[in-house]
Amino acid sequence: MDKNEIYSEIFEEYQIDKKNAEKNAEKLKNMLYKNVPRLQEIENEIKIKGVELFKSAVNHGDMQKFEDFKNSCNKLRQERQNILKSLGMSEAELEPQYKCKICKDTGMVDTKKCRCFNKRLAEKYYQLSNLGDILKKENFDNFNYELFSKNISEDNISPYDNMKKITKEALFAIENIENEPLNMLFYGHSGLGKSYMCNCIAKELMDRGYFVIYMSAYKLFTTMTNIRFNNGSRQDMDTAKLLENCDLLVIDDLGTEGVNSSTVPEFFDILNTRLRANKSMLISTNLDLPNVGVVYSERILSRIIGNFKVFKFIGSDLRMH
Repeated sequence: MDKNEIYSEIFEEYQIDKKNAEKNAEKLKNMLYKNVPRLQEIENEIKIKGVELFKSAVNHGDMQKFEDFKNSCNKLRQERQNILKSLGMSEAELEPQYKCKICKDTGMVDTKKCRCFNKRLAEKYYQLSNLGDILKKENFDNFNYELFSKNISEDNISPYDNMKKITKEALFAIENIENEPLNMLFYGHSGLGKSYMCNCIAKELMDRGYFVIYMSAYKLFTTMTNIRFNNGSRQDMDTAKLLENCDLLVIDDLGTEGVNSSTVPEFFDILNTRLRANKSMLISTNLDLPNVGVVYSERILSRIIGNFKVFKFIGSDLRMH
């Protein structure tokens, strides 16, 4: 599934929602008109007077007819309001109850996408991202810097200040993603917040309407190997299409997948393809930079150093706190 397919799916959902809202409104009206015929009569009278006014305007009718029409319609509307009030209802309840009052379930306001469209788009991206409900917990709003030590480490910076610095760089990259791909590599021992930071960035971009796919290194390379050597399942093929079309690809836990003869060329191919297409990538790994070169080749390390901003995560395992 690519962006166009996702957009089409959303607009199809809008059409269904709009049709259902209008159908339910018509159903309610018909039920009311059956029980209170006078409401139907009032609507018909207003329509007839509207036609008469239009004919009068075409024939350059006088202003008195226009005023008479206004007064008649106001009286009819007041009568309708009184009837509905006696039934414990309002006129607004007779109108279609659209999910979005602004765009009336069209997704568009004039020529621009409605705010509700971006919300639906983000929800689609959440479903496709493989991150699910975790983003409700792991995001910049819930980020707690107090978990990080303020003691200076052997890297001449405290984990606290280091995380502040990484966050600042990440937010800057998010703001400038239209001008420059967001390519970052996070490395360091387990439990230092690498995956959490990846999730924060992913959610921020999805909330802004960007298409993000998260995959563990194991699942990523298993999928790509299946496609190359075993003809892959339909699901594998769909996943490969997502990897190709997403705005940001997050590869988590690089180095834990069990490297084999097919892993390195698959990784290089993904890396090279996305770099050439100016597509963003976010990679987390427990390997330090020299070991990335040892495990995946100097050529891959060179690509990363030349095209990624590299950040070292320091401190003690946060999961032990």
